[in-house]
Amino acid sequence: MMGKNYYGVAGDYINSEDNLRFTPWRKTFALTPKTTISGKRVWLQTVYKRKRWLHIEPPQFPVNSFNKQEYAEWSDILNLKMR
Repeated sequence: MMGKNYYGVAGDYINSEDNLRFTPWRKTFALTPKTTISGKRVWLQTVYKRKRWLHIEPPQFPVNSFNKQEYAEWSDILNLKMR
C-alpha cells in the first residue's frame, strides 16, 4: 500500500473535489462590480461571498495560487445545492 491513500494514488486526491475547502456563504454588499460564479457582473446589490482554497496544492504551482474569493447570487447558490 505504499504510495496510496484512501482515495487511491496521491495524485488523484490533488485533482479531486475532495481537495477543495470552502468557507460558508456570507451575505455582503457589492459596492464595486463583482463577477459571480455564473459569470454575471453585479454591483450595488446584496451578494453572497465565500473563500475557496486547496487543502493540498500541486507542487508545480506557487503557494496560494488557487486561493480565490467567489461571489454568488441566491439563485446561484440554489443551483449549486440542487446539483
